Amino acid sequence: MLSKYLLGITLLNLIFENLVNAENPPESSSRDLYEDDPVGFLSVVIFGFAFNFLALAGIFFVFNRIYYRWTHKHKSLSMALRVPFYLGVLDLVFVIFMTVSIVHLAIYHTPLSAKVCKSNAAITVAFTIFHRLVIAGISVITYLRVCRQKVCNTGRYDWKLFLPIAIISTTLSLLSLPTYGTNVYWCGAKPDTATVPIFSIFMTLFVLFICLFCYIQTIRVIRAIKNNQLLIENRCVVARTSTLKLPIDEVEIKVTTKVLGYILVYMIQWLPDIPYDIYSLVGHAEPWAYCLVIVAVHMGSIGNAIFYVINEGMSRHGSSNSSSSYEQVTLKDTSNSKNDAKISTAV
Repeated sequence: MLSKYLLGITLLNLIFENLVNAENPPESSSRDLYEDDPVGFLSVVIFGFAFNFLALAGIFFVFNRIYYRWTHKHKSLSMALRVPFYLGVLDLVFVIFMTVSIVHLAIYHTPLSAKVCKSNAAITVAFTIFHRLVIAGISVITYLRVCRQKVCNTGRYDWKLFLPIAIISTTLSLLSLPTYGTNVYWCGAKPDTATVPIFSIFMTLFVLFICLFCYIQTIRVIRAIKNNQLLIENRCVVARTSTLKLPIDEVEIKVTTKVLGYILVYMIQWLPDIPYDIYSLVGHAEPWAYCLVIVAVHMGSIGNAIFYVINEGMSRHGSSNSSSSYEQVTLKDTSNSKNDAKISTAV
């Protein structure tokens, strides 16, 4: 809990410094980006404000719906609700930092000062790493629960998941602190460094591989349970037993939708960052690459809201006991034939 308060104080202090810097722009920043490239400058600013607004709308929509369900259920949130909430909080951090940078850029036609930019970039990179590792961690937890029948106790407020990731993200970000600074339109890795772009590309592809592997295995296990269900029904003699059916078809549809949703949102949000990273390796990125990063990062918030609506709609039309039946079934050993009776009576 103490680390959360310290992180909050650090963020507020950095935001305050950025706002102060916006009121008193540094004298050393004499380059006018609007005069250098009016079309590129206006594109970055317009895309920044437009997608900041759309991202905020998506974030607060998810927050509102989750708060509504939490107040009506009067119990702790399930993982199905906590995941979009966590992603919304992380996306909100990106929006805040992007808004500060875009406002300063629009008013003074120049990015933040080098000193503030270094701190801004360090925290932004830390949250970027944190965001990707959280998605990878959720994928691994899902894989262990469904495929290995191992329930991971992440502690109160999932601190066992967040604390190691926060330490790793902070450490990796601080190791690259000398490479941060002004990067044309915002704060990030300097154009003459290769460490951060290469690491960013590697992490994007590595987390995508983890997500695909874990979720593909999850779907395979669900389909194996479905096949076991059919075998059980074929062996049943009693008419009443033969009419029992697990809601595995509906569960498979729900899980597949959520799986594809998380993978698709991750791909939309982080894969378009690769061209920007490649540009950083060979020189300054073009304005379209900055616009692509703005659209992609904020599309994560929009995609999170869209898939939350889809999943919420499926939950309303589905049977009320599908989730509990699925959890009971997946915790059984579906590969052992002597547990077939347990599976059939778990519903």
